[in-house]
Amino acid sequence: MDNELKISEHLKDNPFFNRFYQHFVQGELKIPSFPDVALKTRKAIQEDCDTADIVKIVNMDPVISAKLIQVVNSPLYRPLNPISNCLNAINRLGLKTTRNLVIAFGMKNLIKSENPLIKKQIQYNWLQSIKVSSISHTLAQLTKKVDPDEALLAGLLHNIGVLPILTFADSLPEGAYQPADIDLCINEIHGQVGSIILEKWAFPDNLKRIPLQSANWFTNTTEDLNLTDIVLLAKYHAFLTSPGNTELPLIDTLPAFQKLGNQLLTPELSLQILHDAKQQIAETMSFFSN
Repeated sequence: MDNELKISEHLKDNPFFNRFYQHFVQGELKIPSFPDVALKTRKAIQEDCDTADIVKIVNMDPVISAKLIQVVNSPLYRPLNPISNCLNAINRLGLKTTRNLVIAFGMKNLIKSENPLIKKQIQYNWLQSIKVSSISHTLAQLTKKVDPDEALLAGLLHNIGVLPILTFADSLPEGAYQPADIDLCINEIHGQVGSIILEKWAFPDNLKRIPLQSANWFTNTTEDLNLTDIVLLAKYHAFLTSPGNTELPLIDTLPAFQKLGNQLLTPELSLQILHDAKQQIAETMSFFSN
């Protein structure tokens, strides 16, 4: 990796971070491999291949193929007649949505661990990803400013930078670090590492900026509501409805919230909207949790 990490002063005294940083600057840090079927699907769509060829690629992974059929028959897409094969599912979803969903489904098993602490962190990270992803999809539909399927993918990618940190921790002997050291490291640099991963995976600019920009509540890059704003609002609501002591700023101080103007979301209505959208959020989450 030739990218540099910006490091805050208090992180320099963290022994786990110092070992991680050493690996990083020496180019030894392991980045998760982009899921094979997702890579081939994206390439085929970029090269304008026939839908039949894309169906063959997706069918190489029966789990992903089955998930696409599950999604297309869900209340999110509401087909008139049930769809039972991958070709009809892709035709109904469209190529862009198919590509995004294949990437999303392929991400679930990027890293595994037998270490109970790391395993717990991976599960928490994945649950947080799908929660933010689901709420992003719902908010994008409500505000009509961002493509909902792109928002769903952006939500899943927002904390992808946690994975190399956990992979590195998993490679160390037990007792070589404190859980609090990993947490501090994740909080400080996962956004930077995430953007580096998406750069390596050749994601478009609006997606590869998501991990870095969504790490700061007060990110403000454009006048109009954009993909980062949707993910930030989704992340805020995910924290709001999660147990824990995360300190959150007031929602109406967030630039992302202020861009909504007199749209559907207000401090009073935001939880009501999420409550009303609970079924859709649960539906979206179910695609990624099983």
